[in-house]
Amino acid sequence: MSTTKGQMRTAEATHARDAPGEHVPRLVISRDVAGEGVLDRIADVVNRLIGSMWLFVGITVGIVVWLFAGNLVGFDKTPWPLLLTILNLPQLSIMISLQVSANRAQKASDARAMADHATLVALHELSKKQVAILDGQNEVLDILRRAVAGSSPESRG
Repeated sequence: MSTTKGQMRTAEATHARDAPGEHVPRLVISRDVAGEGVLDRIADVVNRLIGSMWLFVGITVGIVVWLFAGNLVGFDKTPWPLLLTILNLPQLSIMISLQVSANRAQKASDARAMADHATLVALHELSKKQVAILDGQNEVLDILRRAVAGSSPESRG
């Protein structure tokens, strides 16, 4: 599937080069490059959950409550060993989800870069055409200046 998308992006840049006036810039957002599979949807949910500020606040409050309530209620007289063990358990899966999140962000960034590249190619081609038009106008102006200089009263006399 990535080869097809890569070919499509290359075709988009080629079309922008060949017909820059027809190029329409694309807005590419993360939702546009989201995967379609079950695992991709699960990765999106985990990414939203792990990356949320509410989870951070909840874990922080939970740790503070554990430290005070564990000693007062008596379920954990020395809170550090059990608390650290429980907090270390999800770290491996969180590290993996961070990498998955980074990979998905990279995919979205690459899609944006390709869309921007096609737009820049179109703008470059249009600017080259504008320079060619301006050069042609300068040639016409030079011809007119010579014609006016050749028919001026000073040249007749």
